[in-house]
Amino acid sequence: MRRRISALPLIALLVGISLLTACSRLDLAYRNLDRLLTWRIDSYLDLNDEQKAWLEPRLDQHLAWHCSTQLPQLASWLDQDRADLAAGGLDAAHFEARFADLRMALGEVSSEIGPTAAGLLQQLTPLQVQQLREQMAEENEKLRREFVEPPLAQQIAKRAETTEERLQPWFGDLDEQQQALVRAWAERRGEQNRLWLDSRERWQAALLQELEGRRSADFPQRIERLLRERQSYWSEAYRESFEDGERSLAVLLGQLIASADAAQRQRLQESLGALREDIAELACDGATAEVVASRSE
Repeated sequence: MRRRISALPLIALLVGISLLTACSRLDLAYRNLDRLLTWRIDSYLDLNDEQKAWLEPRLDQHLAWHCSTQLPQLASWLDQDRADLAAGGLDAAHFEARFADLRMALGEVSSEIGPTAAGLLQQLTPLQVQQLREQMAEENEKLRREFVEPPLAQQIAKRAETTEERLQPWFGDLDEQQQALVRAWAERRGEQNRLWLDSRERWQAALLQELEGRRSADFPQRIERLLRERQSYWSEAYRESFEDGERSLAVLLGQLIASADAAQRQRLQESLGALREDIAELACDGATAEVVASRSE
């Protein structure tokens, strides 16, 4: 079986508690985590047999860590979200606090996978580094054509449409007032696509530069820092846009809930409950618990 590794699906699982997540079948995602964890690396380069053998046990450790530490945290957050929704407290302030929780959790993910990412990158051959460089450039060009080159009005319309689609599983169909709130939010985001892609390319350039010195003794520390401190490569404009975007998203979600009718609130409560049940079914097996225990000794 092919095994691959990336931070992105772990992050997606953490962000799955957000109301902007379209898929509520966390159990399906988790039961395929051995593949989901690694599809990003495999989309950029081909690992050789030795690299795959090195990665296999480390991937198992990450899975064990995720099951034993991150899923209980997700369950706790969902319990609180459901209680706050029932009490009428699922407002903008709640979401701002939850986003802070997510930032902390993402930092934990970066710390967890950092040594493995560094160790794998240190093993790359010159051909693999060149392949990585080419694949990044190809993907960025595709992203530029799709998200940056269209006229701004078209970007905003697509942003609003996509956001409504992601909200639909949680709220059902939005009414005209709610649709207007989403459109206003999408318009306020302005040229965030351009700012995001620019900052993405800055970070990738730093990664490729670090790879030139991958045989040096301090390479693992530099890569782990690169993973932890991605925001240090953001432009000031994107940093401001991101912070404003987080605040405005919290406001949008609070407004949508405040304007929700009884049926929408019931659907939201049921969706949160279903996600909570999915997590409860994902008990760590004995092997998983043993791996986590051995790492903590």
